[in-house]
Amino acid sequence: MSTTTRRIDHAALFAVLSSLADNKQAVGRRYAYWCNGAPALEAAVAAAAMTQDELGHARTLYPLLDNFVQAEADLSQVEPETRTLHYSLAYLDRDFAGWADFVATNFLFDTALTTFFEAAQQSSYEPLRQRARKIVQEERIHEMHGEGWVRRLARAGGAVRATMAASLERLWNETLCWFGPNDDPIMQQLYREGIIDATPDELRARYLKKIMPTLQGLDIEVPVAFNASNKQWELTGALPWERWDAVGRRLG
Repeated sequence: MSTTTRRIDHAALFAVLSSLADNKQAVGRRYAYWCNGAPALEAAVAAAAMTQDELGHARTLYPLLDNFVQAEADLSQVEPETRTLHYSLAYLDRDFAGWADFVATNFLFDTALTTFFEAAQQSSYEPLRQRARKIVQEERIHEMHGEGWVRRLARAGGAVRATMAASLERLWNETLCWFGPNDDPIMQQLYREGIIDATPDELRARYLKKIMPTLQGLDIEVPVAFNASNKQWELTGALPWERWDAVGRRLG
């Protein structure tokens, strides 16, 4: 029986889908505050549209959890209002301290989630494949918004630039760790089964290829260097895996 019709007893897919849905929900809620608090009218309008997109993405992902057997998820875990499991980043547990946190989340973490969805556009799991393609299409404007505001705040210099850099630094490790260590059994299982087309290290490499030209062009220091031999951006420091919560997919 195909994955599109059977009820799925698949703990790995449940864990990742839960993380995707919970993070989209959390990002949307954090964005929502800035519909009225953004520093400019056009930013407020963009925040409202992005809030709607992120919450909409979450609402399309939560119903997929119902495809799992009772042992994996009871009905209360399908709706965000009744979920007791929380698989979103620790960074999203608290309100944004300022607009720079909004921009950092948009530029760093939202882009990381999009990198995952790009890897699922040919997924062997049809419900995820369908949603991934739509989400990737809608996220193109988000990526442009995040990159534009990072440039704007960094080029402002002084305290504005310093605040932007600090927000990026606070979110950096959590974002890079979200893909999991390369031997993460959950992500490796999804890769083997064709649910995504890349391992965690390959996802990180694709992600760095997206964000590093902007950060390098702005002289924002992050622990990454370009390897000329393989033409890839590579981390120059170890990630804090000792704090990694493999179940919640977040740093403790």
